Amino acid sequence: MTVQDTSSDALAAELRRIVAQAEALMDAAGTNNPSLGDLKERVNETIEAARAKLADLQQEARQRGRTAAAATESWIRLNPWAAVAVGAGLGMLVGALLMRGVPSAAPADDSAED
Repeated sequence: MTVQDTSSDALAAELRRIVAQAEALMDAAGTNNPSLGDLKERVNETIEAARAKLADLQQEARQRGRTAAAATESWIRLNPWAAVAVGAGLGMLVGALLMRGVPSAAPADDSAED
């Protein structure tokens, strides 16, 4: 995951939070207060703009994912043995990391019981 993907995810999460807070604020303000009419309209417009931006961000993220998947598939088709070597190397690395966390089992000392 690149830094740009992480920042896009953070921005999308922040937009979702802002939209939720704005909706909660609008609900709390109620509909009977005439002085809030204009303010509520502007807030609703801002909420809709935030939703549109969020939809754009999600579409962009989907497109980036598709592009990355297509590029990866193309590379694998062009370099099948290199892909196998990379997969084997990653498998060995993950296996070594997993084995590193497992405590070694020491053989039982049967001579102490005699």
